[in-house]
Amino acid sequence: MKNRMTAIVSLVLAAAMLVPSGLFAATATADSTDPAVATVYHETFAGGKGAASQSGGASLTAVTGKTFDGNDDGAALYVSNRANNWDAADFNFANIGLVNGETYTVTVKGYVDADASVPSGSQAFLQTVDSYAFLAAANLTAGAAFTLTKEFTVDTSTDRALRVQSNDTGATVPFYIGDVLITKKSDAGGGVDPTRPPALPFSTVTFEDQTTGGFAGRAGTETLSVTNEANHTEGGGYSLKVEGRTDTWHGPSLRVEKYVDKGSEYKVTAWVKLISPASSQLQLSTQIGQGSTANYVSLAAKTIGTSDGWVQYEGTYRYSSVGDEYLTIYVESSSNATASFYIDDVSFVNTGSAPISIQKDLTPIKTAYQDDFLIGNAISAEDLEGVRLDLLKMHHNVATAGNAMKPDALQPTKGNFTFAAADALVDKVRSEGMQMHGHVLVWHQQSPAWLNTDTTSGAPLGRDEALVNLRTHIRTVMEHFGSKVISWDVVNEAMNDTPANPADWQGSLRQTPWYKAIGPDYVEQAFLAAREVLDDHPDWDIKLYYNDYNEDNQSKAQAIAGMVQALNAKYAQSHPGRLLIDGIGMQGHYNVNTNPENVKLSLERFISLGVEVSVSELDIQAGSNYQLSEKQAAAQAYLYAQLMALFHSHADKIARVTFWGMDDGTSWRASSNPLLFDKNLQAKPAYYGVIDPEKYMAEHPPQSTQANQGTAKYGTPVIDGTIDAIWSEAPELPVNRYQMAWQGATGTAKVLWDEHYLYVLTQVSDTQLNKASANPWEQDSVEIFLDPDNAKTSFYQEGDGQYRINFENETSFNPPAIAEGFVSATKTSGTNYVVEAKIPIEAVAPANGKELGFDVQINDAKDGVRQSVAAWNDTTGSGYMDTSVFGVLTLDGKSEGPVTVKDGVVTITPEVKLQGSLAKGVVTEGNLKKALELAAPASNGIKTIVIDMPKQTGATSYEVQLPAERLRGKIKFELSWQTELATMRIPSDALTKEKSKAEQASFRVAQAPTDNGKKKDDQLPIISLSAFFDGKASDWSNQKAPLTVSVPYAPTAAELRRPDHILIRYLNGDGHVTVVPDGQYDAATGRIVFSVTQIRG
Repeated sequence: MKNRMTAIVSLVLAAAMLVPSGLFAATATADSTDPAVATVYHETFAGGKGAASQSGGASLTAVTGKTFDGNDDGAALYVSNRANNWDAADFNFANIGLVNGETYTVTVKGYVDADASVPSGSQAFLQTVDSYAFLAAANLTAGAAFTLTKEFTVDTSTDRALRVQSNDTGATVPFYIGDVLITKKSDAGGGVDPTRPPALPFSTVTFEDQTTGGFAGRAGTETLSVTNEANHTEGGGYSLKVEGRTDTWHGPSLRVEKYVDKGSEYKVTAWVKLISPASSQLQLSTQIGQGSTANYVSLAAKTIGTSDGWVQYEGTYRYSSVGDEYLTIYVESSSNATASFYIDDVSFVNTGSAPISIQKDLTPIKTAYQDDFLIGNAISAEDLEGVRLDLLKMHHNVATAGNAMKPDALQPTKGNFTFAAADALVDKVRSEGMQMHGHVLVWHQQSPAWLNTDTTSGAPLGRDEALVNLRTHIRTVMEHFGSKVISWDVVNEAMNDTPANPADWQGSLRQTPWYKAIGPDYVEQAFLAAREVLDDHPDWDIKLYYNDYNEDNQSKAQAIAGMVQALNAKYAQSHPGRLLIDGIGMQGHYNVNTNPENVKLSLERFISLGVEVSVSELDIQAGSNYQLSEKQAAAQAYLYAQLMALFHSHADKIARVTFWGMDDGTSWRASSNPLLFDKNLQAKPAYYGVIDPEKYMAEHPPQSTQANQGTAKYGTPVIDGTIDAIWSEAPELPVNRYQMAWQGATGTAKVLWDEHYLYVLTQVSDTQLNKASANPWEQDSVEIFLDPDNAKTSFYQEGDGQYRINFENETSFNPPAIAEGFVSATKTSGTNYVVEAKIPIEAVAPANGKELGFDVQINDAKDGVRQSVAAWNDTTGSGYMDTSVFGVLTLDGKSEGPVTVKDGVVTITPEVKLQGSLAKGVVTEGNLKKALELAAPASNGIKTIVIDMPKQTGATSYEVQLPAERLRGKIKFELSWQTELATMRIPSDALTKEKSKAEQASFRVAQAPTDNGKKKDDQLPIISLSAFFDGKASDWSNQKAPLTVSVPYAPTAAELRRPDHILIRYLNGDGHVTVVPDGQYDAATGRIVFSVTQIRG
């Protein structure tokens, strides 16, 4: 067959010399005995370089006589003169007859000369150009042939050619290409389904014909009307008004199946204008199929306001299934049941994107974990046909129905059980060789109200009636499916998030309709009913599960574990050795900031109960708005790897790991890209993190980040929303690390402390203030996080807390008990605001050097939604449950005593009190005596004592009070009094000429008075000096013991050229300025120095 094919190709090559290469390239012939495979392009290089073109600086030379495995005729293309990996050979799609959207298999045979220098690790690569998508690799070995082969789909929107190149290691290795063969399956999937008519053209719906354009209410109760109240269409005047919604899923819906070619991708666009309320979340979605096996996908979601006007919603979706000829697009709200709005200019356009196929050369996930646990996925009917079924079967061996087996799907009205859709789904799953998990028997959502509520009055049903409904539903459903399922989620999501007292599991239960009708034992009653069914069918091997989310929250995990332990212990009293609850389902709806240590703690907590565990709904959010950066994808993959490594290490206790969806495009969290495969079913880095966790983590080590370090200064402010001067002592902590894409309100924080409280001041800069949301975290607010012992645990311990204060001083706490002793005050100024708070900390014995775990967060709200979060330290957003993300705050500034010695310098730091603009410090006799005892004399025999008075905010003058007797010359020493305005050297004989018998002598330095706010001199600083005896202003003079004063000064350039011309003037007691004759500028210290022998009172 090989020789026959070579002859055929040779004839075609001869003809190709007379016609354009495109005509040759399009010629297709039979490639094998398989009639479904055709050759699209086959190049042996017998006639030269053929369609190959040079990439980079490579030289392409047609040679003969180079035979090797796969190249019997010896003709080849020699690729040499290589210096870079891209120095290679390209084969342009257009020149070799490849068509956009078609799927082909390409095989390349190559060779490396025996004498070639080949670095270890060199490989040949096959990839596309210009997206540089990797297709295949083979080792480059001297004297050996290589083969590159891969099935791929042409997408001319991203690529124009195939390229045969090398990796970076093999960048200089020359090689031969002896044969290029491209084939196509004549029945390749992904194109137009021959059993369906081609898609009809879709005309943009503008409502200008004053009809609804085919739109109808999803519930049938909405009011849809064409109106001229609003219009988006250029030159038009009408839109569709949507009112009368009473549930979140209500809205306008349009059937689009007749506009769809199965397997094609479509861009859906709608313009939406909100009517009421002032703000609401709205989303553009698509539905595939009907009933309980339908799939619902959000294409675009935004929160908009009435002031935003017309807003474009746009998204794409590939319809691999046409849902038994039922496809719709619609507008709804995930959070507002009554919002009204207009829609206009709705379009539905085929993107022309190539059909998709799965990567069959990947390692199946189920194979990688075949010795550990089952690998599952959540499915709808859409996933049980075509390429989606191929992906499902390849990687999974168990399935969970996303919606088809929930109570509202199986018993919509009392006694009316509707099993047809679920039966079809279950039977299809099992016929494809997979097992089935049952989800769910008892839940407060997606359950008809009549089960537990009087639908007329809205009151809970009586306990007995509700119990009959519960037991009937459980028995009927379980007996219908029988042993077709391996396990059931009996009760789903019964526990509150972050319960106040998790030790009380009954008090931690949600107040659901089931709870209100039956009481807190409804969980137990549900499991007893399910266990009774199994007891009646001892041949069934079915496990009974409790299933819940946010199970990595340690408070919630404690409550769940307490419930399972208590119910199993109670059941064992009458059924020794048996369990009521077989297993716990950890849903695992995580995000990239989830701390895997919390997952580990919960997993091990549950395992310790003696039950099995399944990871039941795993996905990890990363990115936003349907966008995923390379960095975010890597972080997602790393967390998947961490979790799968954790699960592997506990495989003997884990029955199943189920991913909640196969691809990002169909996920219930599509906008945050949470799964292992992208919307085109291609493996993301997350897949590789799952398939070999240890390898991925070793090759992709995460970047480590250091916690921010801050300081709290000692001091006690008044908590009244006014910024006291004492706050100037505390350093600023910038609150500017954003946790979301939007960067909104920001600010600074300062912290003070004393023996009883931590004081936090936060100044917030915002553009608007909003508290429209009922959720306190979605209001403009400040949150303070505190871990008093800085334990950096991944969960809250006793004493840890989250304190929230909105701009109107409304507070909330986590846990609620920390509210005791907390005080706060706020003050707004336009759209900015200040929050002051004091938090009790005396239990941790605050002292200098004490480290606290600490963070401050600013929530920025708009139209009832949190649009931005900024923090001092945490970028993960998990501080509400994880103290390891806090920064570190060190307590400092409390005086260890007024007299200190450092590096031989004795310093007195007197207590300073601010009296208006006067800062006054008092040096006591005891302190001065102690300082003199500690000080060592200098070489001249004189001791020097420093008196340090730090800068005080708001102060314009400083005064030091001294024991007068110490300044009457009895012993030799000198005082160096330091302030921000000046330094004064006071000799110990300064008062020898003073006749007063005063006990206290004080000196004061002050900024000079000004006239009408203007300085008396534009260049030189002016200060005034004063003396006081026993508090009374007095004259002072002493020609033999002058006061030496130095004042900081920055000369002009001209002054620096003649520093001797810098004059020092003195404001005497009469208010006149005179020149001080001995004054001079000291360039070394940057200060003006002069002596004073008299001061007038």
